[in-house]
Amino acid sequence: MTPTWTAGQQLSLMPTGEELRDAGIRSLERHSWVDDARMEAERFCRGTGSVTSDDVHFIMDVDYPPHPNCWGALFKDRRFIWTGEWVQSKRPEAHARMIRVWRLSRGGETKSIRSLSSGADTRRPY
Repeated sequence: MTPTWTAGQQLSLMPTGEELRDAGIRSLERHSWVDDARMEAERFCRGTGSVTSDDVHFIMDVDYPPHPNCWGALFKDRRFIWTGEWVQSKRPEAHARMIRVWRLSRGGETKSIRSLSSGADTRRPY
């Protein structure tokens, strides 16, 4: 948490945007939909060598997540590593935004939040 000053100069601890994002992702991981989507992403990746969120959207088709933010939790898992590549989404509702390309990690069977401590630049390319 980042210390901030509030009215009256009292110090309070407010969560950062990253802390709130990570807490939200952790809360969504308990949904079975996320497990199912991760298994499908892993299976697709084993067959092709890489996977994107577009691929999983296509595979899951009518099996909609319980919350739209479940898509953000999908690749926050030790099974997946970002390749460093970006591609343009082909889904019309994605408005041609850039999405990451993922591959399986070497020890990619463990289910937990992926560590971003690798030092890789994870910012979006725009």
